[in-house]
Amino acid sequence: MKVNSPMLKSIFLFSSKTLLILSLAGCSKTLTNVTPDDAQRNPSNLYRFTTQCNIRMNKIIPETLKLSLVIDGEKFPLKPYALTPSFYYYDYFLDSTRTDAKYFFEACYTTNNRGKRVERCDKTPLSSFKIKEHFCSCLGGERAPISAEVKVLGQGFTSGDLIQVGEYNAVTQFISENVISFQVPNVETGKFYPVYFISNGEKNFIGNLLIDQGLLSVDTDGIEFVTGDKEEITIYSSMKAGQGGLYVNVTTPEMLRKVLANPKKYAPSGVYIVRIHGTFVNFLDLSPEIQEDIIKRLDPESTDL
Repeated sequence: MKVNSPMLKSIFLFSSKTLLILSLAGCSKTLTNVTPDDAQRNPSNLYRFTTQCNIRMNKIIPETLKLSLVIDGEKFPLKPYALTPSFYYYDYFLDSTRTDAKYFFEACYTTNNRGKRVERCDKTPLSSFKIKEHFCSCLGGERAPISAEVKVLGQGFTSGDLIQVGEYNAVTQFISENVISFQVPNVETGKFYPVYFISNGEKNFIGNLLIDQGLLSVDTDGIEFVTGDKEEITIYSSMKAGQGGLYVNVTTPEMLRKVLANPKKYAPSGVYIVRIHGTFVNFLDLSPEIQEDIIKRLDPESTDL
């Protein structure tokens, strides 16, 4: 192409150099790095690095192809997968003191273009590989009621780890390096909630949990009433109350009067009632007049004509 204008010539030369630079800086098309960015620490301290080779064998001299993993300043020959020959791997040893590594893959080969042999080496970009000390393998169940204890199995747990159910931080207990447990928080039942494992500021999804309604028991087999009789029964749960307490449908005025007389004993987290439009309010925060009005409405004798 002939360019007479000095200005156009400058633009053309600049564009050509730019294209050349972009071509040299591009990623290797012959190799694709398919190694995960991280892996869980394992007792063998062996970690697999994998790449896909996209070289067409009819375009090169096959016996000249050498694929390598370059890590820690050394080259290691890759091995082909038996069932997927276009994928190659190397199991590299990283001792227990290592937490990361820098590496890339290299493909060296010779082409034969009309009798002219040309040696080439393609490389993947430099990549980082990290070893994770913590990991969760599974939840101890797919569903649980409010306040139930659910175990989480994994590796490398510490006392500072936390479980989050939906947007709620659950009370988490460290049991061992391989087991932690959490108490299902007081959330809406009948719904699935995502469960997250939080450690050192990192948040990882570990599964979904269906929240069921809890069961309450009474300390009697049965009660017979006649008009005017009163009887006290104790309602209890086999599980500890979670954060925010357990939801109990209070329908007797005596119960609310006991709460008002000693709120720290009977309802340290409050007694929440639902308004007609769906919002909740703490019964203990209401004025004495409104509290008494609610109690009277629960008392069947006060509504007798």
